[in-house]
Amino acid sequence: MQFLSTITNCRKACFLLTFNAIMALPLAAQENSPYSRFGLGDVLPTQNILNRAMGGITAAYSDVQSVNFSNPASYSSLKLTTYDVGLDYNSRKLKTSNALKNFASNYLIPSYLNVGFPLSKKKNWGMNIGLKPNTRINYDLINRTLLTGIDSVIYNYKGTGGSYQFFTGMGYGGKHLSVGVNVGYLFGNKQYSTQMIFLNDTVAYQKADYADTTRFGGLTSTLGLQYQGKISKEVTYRFGATYTIKTNMSALRDIARNTFDYSANGNVAIDSIYRKSDQSGTIIAPGSFSVSGVLEKFENWMIGAEFNNNYWSQYRYYGQKEELKDSWTVRLGGQYIPSYLSRNYWSRVSYRVGVYYGTDFIAKGSGMKVSSFTFGFGLPVRRNFYTNQYTNINTSFEIGSRGSKANSVRESMFRFSMGFNLSDIWFVKRQYQ
Repeated sequence: MQFLSTITNCRKACFLLTFNAIMALPLAAQENSPYSRFGLGDVLPTQNILNRAMGGITAAYSDVQSVNFSNPASYSSLKLTTYDVGLDYNSRKLKTSNALKNFASNYLIPSYLNVGFPLSKKKNWGMNIGLKPNTRINYDLINRTLLTGIDSVIYNYKGTGGSYQFFTGMGYGGKHLSVGVNVGYLFGNKQYSTQMIFLNDTVAYQKADYADTTRFGGLTSTLGLQYQGKISKEVTYRFGATYTIKTNMSALRDIARNTFDYSANGNVAIDSIYRKSDQSGTIIAPGSFSVSGVLEKFENWMIGAEFNNNYWSQYRYYGQKEELKDSWTVRLGGQYIPSYLSRNYWSRVSYRVGVYYGTDFIAKGSGMKVSSFTFGFGLPVRRNFYTNQYTNINTSFEIGSRGSKANSVRESMFRFSMGFNLSDIWFVKRQYQ
């Protein structure tokens, strides 16, 4: 009984640590990305860390132990109650083509929190509850320009915010076909500010601040399906597809046009030129779809490919378009487990590798390309054939780039992600008191 009490305390500790990490999320970021100005911000990875190491293939991936929240049809495979939490460390370097300058930024944020569990012992029926950040806005840029008749003017562009999603989903499957749906609430805020500061030796111009703050939220839904069959006694194939419906979010915007001055306590507004609060409107978040296929030998190897398309041309902010376009991504990846039941630890480790290539959703110039090489490991913590408890640490390393020499700003990125997967047979009626 003491052993069971220890397990319960560990679970409580995991939940508390995760909750505290998510609450500290806005304070952990030191990102400075000019591309986060567009749309809802920089799009964060949408996959489980296990899948990221394989290039991000998710639509056709299914596992009895991990939570593939990208395709709700995979919940039908869950056989154990699984607590899954992830953390991301991201290092970026920006390089400008005109002045040949480099800028670096680093940040650590929670990636997701999921609790998946089977709903039936006899049928393929599962459910998941999750919370994850979707996008991030964080930039602080200064541009100095010469003006006719005035020495110069400094523009300081700032932005913060992002979006988050709380969701729940259910998946149900038969012998070959599984279907599922995620429904959730997408919410967040956008805070943009442009400060204009005139530099002149003779005339004292007032400093101007143009600020917009928008709060938004709306219901989201993702549909998924998977079909599985056998090529031979040991090798199976699986096809998967997902479709996310575009989201109409209600929004409230505060607009402020002020003159200001500096003080020891920060900027102080002098006069309000224009102000409007709680202006209602609509923000349309884009829809997307994915199709994927994998070949798998259970507990030995798996290879797969996937195609994603995101309809960012659907994005609207209070009825206005932005310089965004539809984007696509091709993904390839796989994993290998030398011997799942071996007594040698490294033979039971999952070795994963993948790549992806595609286009970015920002329509600047001739467009931007994105590419990345990924790899990672699934590290078993417990010899899982001894008990019903399964614990794994999943890692993912991602080395990628965004843009090319044709773009004014190129971005190189290194991301390290770690996920903790704790599974057990929960919600079992006690046999002994």
